[in-house]
Amino acid sequence: MDLILMLLLALAIDLTIGEYPTAFHPTVWSGRLAGALIQPGLKLPWSLQLIYGIAISLSIITLFTVSAWLILGFLMGIDHWLFVFTGALILKPAFCLAQQWRVARKTRAVVESEAPVPPGMEGLFNTVNYNQPATRGEIASASIRSIAENASDFVTAPLFYFVFLGVPGAVAYRVINTLDNMIGYRGKFEYLGKFAARLDDVVSFIPARITALLFVASAGLRRAGASQAWRTMIADHGLTPGPNGGWPMAAAAGALGVKLYKTGHYELGSSFVEPPIDKITEAVSLYRLSMFTWIGVCLMALAVAAALRG
Repeated sequence: MDLILMLLLALAIDLTIGEYPTAFHPTVWSGRLAGALIQPGLKLPWSLQLIYGIAISLSIITLFTVSAWLILGFLMGIDHWLFVFTGALILKPAFCLAQQWRVARKTRAVVESEAPVPPGMEGLFNTVNYNQPATRGEIASASIRSIAENASDFVTAPLFYFVFLGVPGAVAYRVINTLDNMIGYRGKFEYLGKFAARLDDVVSFIPARITALLFVASAGLRRAGASQAWRTMIADHGLTPGPNGGWPMAAAAGALGVKLYKTGHYELGSSFVEPPIDKITEAVSLYRLSMFTWIGVCLMALAVAAALRG
């Protein structure tokens, strides 16, 4: 039952307090550590960059995962409730639920009011085509794509590993995903980040597909095109770079009946209409239903496991 209590407490923190300040956020710590340690590798030949990138990635993952395991192991023998509360505090930054819909709603409000773009949200408004300002359709598409893909990266996946591996499993996934976001792309980190990118592909493989199925199921619960979501998911999931992101994004495109695209790169649901700004609100509803359903599934799985052990 301890894992159930940890998840419920962490969820309460997410819904009420939200994200930790940057100075106290372990994800930020892991990102900064990676940024500092990876720099010397840029001076190495590409073959040694591969080895250096593997060593740095595994070292950072191990550091944060083992630290969480040791802290909780130590507290378990001291006080039960301190153990549970600390577990919740460590689990919370491994997943991010409410922040996703808060950003989406703020995006719509900024577009409709033509207010200045808040700091930290520039990426959603920088969807440019040939150096032209982003259109409303591009902004809506970027926002909905972000909701769909982040549903897997920030909720489904960390809680998937939490169910099977406890708090250290959720921490390990968050660090892997952070490394991929920082160095797992082509360019100057081509070889340094290759291992991190491939590892993220592996650990995100099942959660991405679970997320897509959750969107399909939620579309059915909302009586809003489950079959359309399924068909689009099957037809278009392979159009995006990487093996995972296309699954939840294509399912969301079908569930919402809109075309999701990144100009010059891909289109999901190309037969649908370009998303109007108000579709962001509908996407938030789909996301909330899907993710709370997933949390319910996780809680039931933990309850069954606890009953079997008892």
